[in-house]
Amino acid sequence: MAKEPPNADAPMHSASLALLGQLERAATGLEESKRSDRTIHETRKDLKRARATLRLLRASLGEAAYRRDNALLRDVARTLTPVRDAKVLFETLRGVDARLGTPRARTFMGRLYRVLGEQRRAAKRALRNADLVQAGGALRALRQRAAALSDRPLAQSPAGVPMKDAYRSARKAFARARRHQTDERLHEWRKQTKYFASELEVVLGFGPKRFAKAHKRAHKLAEQLGDDHDLSLLTEKVLRHAKGVHAPSQDDKVEELLGQLAGRRKALQRKAFRLGKRLYSCRARCYEL
Repeated sequence: MAKEPPNADAPMHSASLALLGQLERAATGLEESKRSDRTIHETRKDLKRARATLRLLRASLGEAAYRRDNALLRDVARTLTPVRDAKVLFETLRGVDARLGTPRARTFMGRLYRVLGEQRRAAKRALRNADLVQAGGALRALRQRAAALSDRPLAQSPAGVPMKDAYRSARKAFARARRHQTDERLHEWRKQTKYFASELEVVLGFGPKRFAKAHKRAHKLAEQLGDDHDLSLLTEKVLRHAKGVHAPSQDDKVEELLGQLAGRRKALQRKAFRLGKRLYSCRARCYEL
């Protein structure tokens, strides 16, 4: 009896189409002659989505191809990270209501703004146009390989397995962060939650709508943990910058600023753990397609 032809509407076929779009947008962003902060931000988001989609396609691609392509996406995204971090640090400081009212305090804050502003400009200058265009070409080559993937492995690959793996990884990271709330464990929880949210976003295009609530929660949680991570980076920057401050009055204001940053982090973490408890309350089989 002849086998049925591969199903072009299989979940992994839809994931493959999503990957092609993500790679196209990321390559286009890298190849732009003038890259705004928004373009860099959106390009990084597409690269992260592409890595999450690649996880869904891992069985279809094969382990060697997956590792090669995942490393490529990771390395390209890393070239944009310093620009993103420098911009976010500057904006995070601006969004913190430190209420440092004395002239000496304003001097400290002014110096800090200048340091962050220079680092932001330096990060953008370090982006070499030729390197980014070359990276865009590498993404287009990856896209061609993905487009050439046959329907058979896509049709035969189970989507539920990678979805469950992503959920398990995020839930384990959540459990570790609950036991010991270190910056490293919170950062890992954020990364795994972001991967899970990105996979849910892809699956919502062709999967059951019951995942919509989980996607909303995962996306919100990733944002909360991302804000906490940004505050952590800013705290480290303030501490390093304050080492050159010797006046007692400025020391007091630095402590006030650090106290406000710590207070905002505590509030964000409290909300994140409440939301995490709801998101990670079920077994991995809840995310079988």
